[in-house]
Amino acid sequence: MSSPAFDTQPLFIRAASALDNELERHFWRWSVLIVLAFLACALIRDARDKMWLDELYTVYMARQAGPGEIIKATIEGADAGAPSYAMIVHSILPVVKNEALAVRLPSTLGYCGMVLCLLAFCRRRMPAVYALAAGVAACDASRYYATEGRGYGLMLFCGAAALLSWQTATTARRRLASIAMLAVCLTAMVALHYFAIFFLCPLLVGELIRWRRSGKFDFAVVAAMAPALAVLIPHYPFIEAARKFQPHYWSPASWNQIGDFYIQYFLPFAPLMLVAAVVFAALAADRRTAEDTLPPQEWAVVVTLAFMPAIIIAISKYTTHVFVDRYALWACIGFALLSGGMLCAAARRRTAAGAVMLVLLVPLLALHSARHLRGKPVMRAGEPELRDLNKLAESSEPIVVADNFVYMEMAYYAKPALRQRLVYPVDATLELHDMGYDTVALIMSALSHRSALRITPYDSVLASYPRFLLSAGQTDHLPQHLLAAGYRLTEIAPTVYEAVAPEKN
Repeated sequence: MSSPAFDTQPLFIRAASALDNELERHFWRWSVLIVLAFLACALIRDARDKMWLDELYTVYMARQAGPGEIIKATIEGADAGAPSYAMIVHSILPVVKNEALAVRLPSTLGYCGMVLCLLAFCRRRMPAVYALAAGVAACDASRYYATEGRGYGLMLFCGAAALLSWQTATTARRRLASIAMLAVCLTAMVALHYFAIFFLCPLLVGELIRWRRSGKFDFAVVAAMAPALAVLIPHYPFIEAARKFQPHYWSPASWNQIGDFYIQYFLPFAPLMLVAAVVFAALAADRRTAEDTLPPQEWAVVVTLAFMPAIIIAISKYTTHVFVDRYALWACIGFALLSGGMLCAAARRRTAAGAVMLVLLVPLLALHSARHLRGKPVMRAGEPELRDLNKLAESSEPIVVADNFVYMEMAYYAKPALRQRLVYPVDATLELHDMGYDTVALIMSALSHRSALRITPYDSVLASYPRFLLSAGQTDHLPQHLLAAGYRLTEIAPTVYEAVAPEKN
């Protein structure tokens, strides 16, 4: 009589194997389910969260009469970015009546599309658990931009779709369609943000590796990158118009930004890299080798993507002198693929390490996505000021708002009676003296001609209103300037003062 067989494998190994088997059979079912759950949370946030300064810029640009007026407003300097995203929002405003949702919807859909493209890219090269872990990590790492009413979520989709199209084109599958899609995605990406032109560099590095290995130069794939360069030609007037922001921009390029960028955007992927290092050390004595996770040209693209922010900052420091971390946000695509690929390679494609990371990452993504759905939505900058103003008795006295963040939020969300009293004083000289930049003054001055906002030169405010209410926080400089001009300031609420001009002799 034979004894029953017992499985001597550890429980977590058996659980990891079961998870891997399930994902191998139903990878896209689970992937789409996770993305749809994330999309649902993002759409709720889109509709309920209050917009902040940059998103309100998008609103006023999208409210222009048509694409032609958006183009004119961009050249005038009402927005420092490209007009493409505002045009997209303009086209959906008549359909989506909730402006916050309309402003964020293209970016939200684009962000989810980015995740799906990364999943497709990884699935071709990795076991299911590693592919899904890399996709979930990418989804969580820069999730803020899924609900940001600017073009970055859509730009991420174009980058991931371009990378997937390039991968497909280089494997000779649906080659013509893939090359066409590569051209479209790269062109759209650059049209959304001009710094995306640097996304071409990793692809060119990948093509050089392919050329060296095969001895054949792929003219068709390289030619597909040309439209992305050509799109800069019709955008030259916008690029030229934006030069006025460069001499005293609010975020000048500096070497410190390199470390800041990687801390902010690469740190979320650090657990995957740490586990990869631990697994590699644990398996160091195992002489067996596994097939490469990615072919050499794809490793070259991924690694170059990861290093591009440092290169862009170095170039910007000596050219445009301007850099903001989100300009190279698409490097997160490289971070996700690099960390997922290295973990898979370190584990030699064994599924246990990937399963552990996936079990940790999915609940973390769920927690991060759902925690913003609780509580009452508040304005990012202007909530204390609006609360204090709402407590005051109604009057017709003008309210001068010192901070442009606060002004833009209150001018959109305050009650109509209060909103009509708000005035923003603009003065490029004072801003440059106080803050070291004049970006806000330039944009707000241009926006004053493109909206019904009461944005008025500082000197005109003083000449027009001998008595007014001043809304200012502790860090605002305007009270100091008013006191220096002889005004008497009387505090009537924590962030509200009554300002009275000096008597004329």
